[in-house]
Amino acid sequence: MKIRIPLLLAVLYLWSSMAAWAQQAIPAGDILQARAAVPLFPSTLLPRVKPPAPEPPPVPDKVAVAVTGDSLADGIWGAIYRKLVRDKRYVIRRNAKNSTGFTTEGLLGQIDEGFTPTPADAVIMMIGANDRRSFFVDGKSKALFGTPPWRTFYGDRTAAFMDYLKTRDVPVVWILLPIMRDEAAARDARLINELVTKAAADRPWVRTVDTWSLTADAEGAYAAHFKDLNGKVRLMRDNDGVHFTPPGYELIAESVLNLLREASPKFRLLPR
Repeated sequence: MKIRIPLLLAVLYLWSSMAAWAQQAIPAGDILQARAAVPLFPSTLLPRVKPPAPEPPPVPDKVAVAVTGDSLADGIWGAIYRKLVRDKRYVIRRNAKNSTGFTTEGLLGQIDEGFTPTPADAVIMMIGANDRRSFFVDGKSKALFGTPPWRTFYGDRTAAFMDYLKTRDVPVVWILLPIMRDEAAARDARLINELVTKAAADRPWVRTVDTWSLTADAEGAYAAHFKDLNGKVRLMRDNDGVHFTPPGYELIAESVLNLLREASPKFRLLPR
């Protein structure tokens, strides 16, 4: 018993000394050094944890596309319809009409029709093939074709159409006119393209698709034959020098669908 008591006292003294040392404040400098010693990045020796795979984009139940404009737009509708007809998620509405244009009407009714019976998710527009004529109001000439007043009238109707589309809050793809075989028609088509491009420049919700360079040869002249989607040279323009053959419409339609894929998540699952 005499031997165990001193040993017990020694253990108690050692324990109390360690407790007192542990209660002493650690200098701030030591804390900063300790923090600096902690690596900012995981060690290369540690196993890497793979981030979770991104979730696939949601598949829309139904997506509607309204195609508006004139007979050129009607050809675009046919090309898009043939491409997507087997995918039941997409509804391609045929709202374009032959022999129409901004020189005869404002075409706002085509927009309303495109959003019936349910709202459309995008609008595709192509117009101008029938607009090589003067403006008439109540049977009287309002502005002769190509004159400054005519340019103002045409630009205003184009802008009004684009502004009306803005209220629908959907992507708008506007296809510009191609080069025409007749030189006078080509000159007039270029004028219409300039007016449309000018209106679209101030309206970011409208994206334009150029078809001029696509339909001209290396010298900038009208070309009836050029490469299709498969890279094969084929007859791509109709005999009238204005419209396209089915492969020609399909080539332009692919550019339109690419723009829709960029413009809205609803169209990123469009088949290629």
